[in-house]
Amino acid sequence: MMTRTFYRQYSVFKVQTSYEASLCQRAFGDLIMSINGDKNIKTDSLKRWAQSLNVDELNVIDIGGRSVLADEEIKKILRAQLHAFYDCINGMGEKDDWRNLQGLLSPLFYNAFVRIDNSSIRIGDFYECLIEPANIKTYKKIIRGYNDYLEIGAVHLYDLNNNVIASIGEKSDLIWSVFYNYFIKDDNGSIEHVFSNHNKYLSIQLFNVEPLSVKELKSRINEIFLFLSMKYDMDFKVFEVNSVMTSVGNAPIIRDEYNPVGFEEVPMYYLSNANSTNDARFKFLSYYQVIEYFFVRAQNYYFLNQLKNINTSAINHIELRKILIDYKKMSSERESLKLVIDQSIDISDFTEFIKSNSEYYNAYCNSEDYKIDITKSRKKIISCIADRVYTYRCSIAHSKGDVEEYIAIPFISNEKIALEIPLVKYLSYKVIRKYSKDN
Repeated sequence: MMTRTFYRQYSVFKVQTSYEASLCQRAFGDLIMSINGDKNIKTDSLKRWAQSLNVDELNVIDIGGRSVLADEEIKKILRAQLHAFYDCINGMGEKDDWRNLQGLLSPLFYNAFVRIDNSSIRIGDFYECLIEPANIKTYKKIIRGYNDYLEIGAVHLYDLNNNVIASIGEKSDLIWSVFYNYFIKDDNGSIEHVFSNHNKYLSIQLFNVEPLSVKELKSRINEIFLFLSMKYDMDFKVFEVNSVMTSVGNAPIIRDEYNPVGFEEVPMYYLSNANSTNDARFKFLSYYQVIEYFFVRAQNYYFLNQLKNINTSAINHIELRKILIDYKKMSSERESLKLVIDQSIDISDFTEFIKSNSEYYNAYCNSEDYKIDITKSRKKIISCIADRVYTYRCSIAHSKGDVEEYIAIPFISNEKIALEIPLVKYLSYKVIRKYSKDN
């Protein structure tokens, strides 16, 4: 069936030509999505949302990467804003625009109550999340232009009754207000843009989602992403703000002596991939693959070393069989991992690494699961390291459902897996250095 594509400054969408009446309705309806999507919040849901807020539960408020302690003075300000906002909301009709009340609200209010996490906001029956194209192909499908001027397209999704479900496109003024201090730096009156053009960061908006939990909302977004990937070959990912964004950075000139070591090419590719990818799970696996690459070599070195104990001129076949059985045992993944680590690290150096950062010590030595006790014997420490790394490797590599084992789920498990990155990175560097020197 033929389709007609309509172009406007902020949206591109396709409709069937047989729905001319619906087309006009949608064309005007699109004007209150994307940048003005927060206008669609129903007043009754806004009242229920405002009534559910509790100032007393606040401890620390993050504004642009800066932590603000929610002391009594701050709470007093927020109570006054919340009270004024609630009174005004209660006096509104269903067709009134609640955004006229935003002058009552401060960045404190936005980040204390509207902000959910480092990528999303929620208010009333409206949810919005920062996203970006996952690749240049998708970028060019929804963004037109270069650098200073970008024309942002949009994807609008409707149900069978022509009600809008979701919209992808230019982010709303509301989410911009919440995360403003991550994108714009005010340095004593001098305004600096963190990015040359922040418009390339889009958002996905969900409407009429008041009953859904945050977990269900994130699941809905992932399902929409999958729908668009399967039907339109467009790939998006969530964009998260962080305090590093707001740093002015450094511009050092580094001079150092470099002598080629001769690292093996294949594990170097794994290291390069690990160092360049942002996904915590893929990063962990790439570092692990550096270690895994040398499993067979470690097994062979172990076997040759054990074979030295055999008198080849008068072979003791019982002892030889013991060596072969031991060798077979070492061929399992967990034992191979122990073997490679054992051949590659110095315990005193490892202990210094752990003590060099309190976060490392807390994560690896004080954890409830797979604790590494650096006061134990070398054999015990090696075993604990291998068990910890192997367990997280399996949680990422395996995805069997309906089991009790821990599974590292994309996005949900990123924070937990990220804690393991320094350990497996340290090990991968030690391993590639060890086996490169042996060649």
